[in-house]
Parts: sequence; C-alpha cells; structure tokens
Amino acid sequence: MEKFESYRAQKQNGKEPFEKILKLSFYRYMVQLFACVFCLFNGKQLLSNHVQAVFFLFLSAFAMQNAALKADSPFEFEAVDLGVLRQGIKKNVEIKGKNTSSQTIKLENVFDQMTGGENFIYPKTIAAGQNFKINFTLNTAYMEGNFFHNIVLVDTNGTAWIALVRGSVENPIVFSERILDLGYYKKGTEKTWVFYAWNAENKPLKLKLSPFSQKEFKAKFSNVKLDVKDFENIKEGGTTPAVKISLSVVDLENSKSEQKSIRKIVSFICENFPNATPELLVTGYWE
Repeated sequence: MEKFESYRAQKQNGKEPFEKILKLSFYRYMVQLFACVFCLFNGKQLLSNHVQAVFFLFLSAFAMQNAALKADSPFEFEAVDLGVLRQGIKKNVEIKGKNTSSQTIKLENVFDQMTGGENFIYPKTIAAGQNFKINFTLNTAYMEGNFFHNIVLVDTNGTAWIALVRGSVENPIVFSERILDLGYYKKGTEKTWVFYAWNAENKPLKLKLSPFSQKEFKAKFSNVKLDVKDFENIKEGGTTPAVKISLSVVDLENSKSEQKSIRKIVSFICENFPNATPELLVTGYWE
C-alpha cells in the first residue's frame, strides 16, 4: 500500500482514478487468502466440490472486476498465462502491449502488487499507437498455488493501469499433512506428530528444519518407501522414496498481544530443492 500512496493523484483527462485501484486491494488480498488456504490442503481433497466451486467463482469474479478497471485503459495487453511453475525457480516474464490511445504516455514506475515480481524493465515513453514490452523476473520461492498478479503501470500524473499475469506454482515437496493440530495447548506440554514427505520425481529427499523453526520445534527424519496411490490411506512398504518426519514441540513462544489462538509456520530446508520453501502450519489455542 505504501507504493500506492506515493502515487495517489486526482482524476485527470477522464482517465481511471487511482482510488479505484485501491478499492481492488481487498479483492486481491482475499484472492491471496483463498489461494493459501486452498494450497495448504495440497491436493488432499479435503475441500468439498462446492467449496472448490466457490473458490474458482471468486477468482473469476475478481478477474471480471479487473477487466472492468481496464475498460478506459489506453493500453491493450496480450494475455499472459505462465502455466504450472515449480516453486523456487525464477521465471523471465514478458508482457506485450500497445498504446491504443491518441496520446503519448510517460511511465514513472511499473511493479508487481503481490510477492514475486522483480527487476522490471519497461519503456519510459510510449507513443500513440506504439507496441511495447514489459519484462521482469518472477521469483516463485514464496509462492504456491494459483496466482493472479496485477502488474501496475503508473504514469507521471499518478494514474495507474493494470496488466494481468496468471499461472500456478507447485511445491516440489508433498507432505501427507499440511496443517497440524495442537488442540488446547499448555506451555511445556509434549506434543509430537508423525507424517511423511516425498516428491513427484521420486527423488530421495534430504530435509532438515530451518534455523528459524528450530527455536520452537525439533524433528527426526528417517528414509522409508511409501505407497501413495491413495492419498487418504498412505502406507509404508511401497516404491516411492520418502522421508518419515517426527516433529515435536520444544518451546512455543507466547503471543505478546495475549492472543489465545496459536498459528505457527514450520519451515524446512530441502537440499534437493534449495530454493523452494516447504512449510507446514501448526494451529491451536492456549489453555
């Protein structure tokens, strides 16, 4: 939002006011929230068909809202769908556009409103009728699931327009559990979960807890072979190389705001995929 505030300006020459873009922030954050929740289940099919339908209808409504925003835009952009990307890679992205207006537009900045976009290269001046390109790098290290990124173009008058980039990011590491339940927890209580991790390429994984997570958790790792044909009934003794993880609580830090709910991210480091960010969510309530 800080970037938006610096470019706020009054409506000029009948262009779309910047305030309308700010109103869309709520929709973007909701999309991000829905995407995160969807990804945490990691294909475990815990979401009902009805819930999944609502999720995609929500994304469609957001896209329609975004299309309405661009109705008065001087730019036309070619659709950019990056397909499925592996988490941890850096993808070079090119957006092709055209200034369909009768005026020259001078750009002051171009940026990604969400996490991932960096190193933007764009023309400072776009003449009437001119074709142009915007190039940037999409860092997927902290992305997962379906994404709809708004690439914001801001001119020297503070007016902004949006180009949409969509796709999906898959974590190369699959966990048998993505959400671990603490229940009602009392500080000092022992709590341990046992679950598995593997990858679609059938590579033997080398996992360890991140230094950040080692402050509150500890883990033991052992190599096993799994039968993962039925995600709801994973068994040892199959052919898929996997890691059996025993995760225990060491000492959870209390919330400074006296918040009763507990939400902790447990992060791992994988030598096979060093740029990926495999994570689990631990939830519960303080007694």
